Amino acid sequence: MSEEENMPAETAESAEASAPALGVNDLKLMANIIEVVSNRGAIKANEMAAVGSLYNNLMNFLVANGAVEVSDSQVADDGDMGELTGEESDD
Repeated sequence: MSEEENMPAETAESAEASAPALGVNDLKLMANIIEVVSNRGAIKANEMAAVGSLYNNLMNFLVANGAVEVSDSQVADDGDMGELTGEESDD
């Protein structure tokens, strides 16, 4: 017999009720920590992709659940990043 089967019903229920939980506020805190750490330069170049992917997943989840609102200034237009127009080239 396992230990859980030997426990009274009330004790087993209280053990399940006190299990650690992760809430939306915890996820918002994680996203804020990632922002602070990246602004301070504490993320190495070879870690940036993984951290950025985690941050994007967190933010997508938070936005989809209405926990965070994204303003227009926070939305990046990926089409303009890293591209040179014909006028800016040295040719």
